[in-house]
Amino acid sequence: MKTVNLQSAFLVWQSLIVAVCSLWSATALAQPPDEGKLPYRRQPIDYFGAAADDPVARLQARLENGEARLEFREGQGYLPALLDVLKVPASSQMLVFAKNSVNARIIAPENPRALYFNDEVYVGWVPGAPALEISAVDPQKGALFYTLLQQADQPAKLVREESCLLCHASTHALQVPGHLLRSFLTDPQGNPTQGYSQITHDSPLAQRWGGWYVTGDFGALAHRGNLTTAVALEEHARRPDGPGHSVELIKRFDIARYPAAQSDVVALLVHDHQLHLHNLLTRVNYEERLQLSNNSPKPTDKNDESSGSTGDELTRHEEKLVRYLLFVDAPAFDNPILGTSSFESWFPKQGPRDKQGRSLREFDLETRLFRFRCSYLIHSPAFDGLPGPVKERVYRRLWEVLSRDAPPEPYDRLPRSERRAIVEILRETKPGLPEYWMAP
Repeated sequence: MKTVNLQSAFLVWQSLIVAVCSLWSATALAQPPDEGKLPYRRQPIDYFGAAADDPVARLQARLENGEARLEFREGQGYLPALLDVLKVPASSQMLVFAKNSVNARIIAPENPRALYFNDEVYVGWVPGAPALEISAVDPQKGALFYTLLQQADQPAKLVREESCLLCHASTHALQVPGHLLRSFLTDPQGNPTQGYSQITHDSPLAQRWGGWYVTGDFGALAHRGNLTTAVALEEHARRPDGPGHSVELIKRFDIARYPAAQSDVVALLVHDHQLHLHNLLTRVNYEERLQLSNNSPKPTDKNDESSGSTGDELTRHEEKLVRYLLFVDAPAFDNPILGTSSFESWFPKQGPRDKQGRSLREFDLETRLFRFRCSYLIHSPAFDGLPGPVKERVYRRLWEVLSRDAPPEPYDRLPRSERRAIVEILRETKPGLPEYWMAP
């Protein structure tokens, strides 16, 4: 009977997706500009066709072959085992109380949705939900979406989901299968009340994290997190750019039910950066492959702001990718930030270092997120999977702006010493750089 009830609940859960997507669209304050739809269902993308190559698909193959198994635990189900086998740290936990996902009916300030991530995988869990929600980044297909039924008496099976694309292949994800990150103001029950703001690392900090819990030490840093009471919402309405505040989660709900005791501000900041970059990588990948296959006209939206010998060869999204890789539009921090979990120490250990011990994953957290403003995802399979012509154009543009004594705006926002350090780190840690990068 338990199995039947859970399967029925899962069917109801799936049927709510369309309604939730419709509600989300209705609550939007403003739509982003149309990025142009891309035919990802057909060749050469073939999003639903060929076998996937992402960590979740590889795990499912291991489960089917008997090479791996997931342990089911009372309370959290398959979550701890899944995080462990996918190498997703529990310290990356971020908690969302806004009712803006498929589990909106059971998400609440006293029962928030938990999100966990590493460089390639995102896992969502709500206490009491019939399934775990997982997405993973395939180097050629972009974001792939899976569910895992929380069902102890059935073999664990990760199932590809198409219905997620109702929201996750929209303008809000650059019209490719991608990820969404939004900031809502909510009422005390977690219902969105005033639309949302899209979040990237370029977003003003004062607009971020509405509908999210935020823990950490960030002084008077203004943000919209933790606003779950009528008093807090009233105060925020009077001072929308006023300082945010930290929160003691133990006073809000039973945090012991969750794998970690925080919703760490440092994890949130890294997450803000990473999601949009994954979408940009997918967008430029699709554009080039479609153009090369003659299934789509070559993009004509050249970037008007580029300069230099090859900058005008980049498409608009390729130039956006370069700007985003180098954090040139990211706002500075008004004061230092300190996290409350081990994520701050775990994250820098995950990537390569040069002979001087420097890494693109080193935090700054005084005036900005990272010490060296070039994204660590340049080391990722998603970047390495870009078509050769795209990588050559991106590498050329990066070299132009990093190697010049006086690069064009806005790249001159990075000091010469920092640009030189980035070049030195990449020379020693990034295989496949063009030969001209090695010139003294």
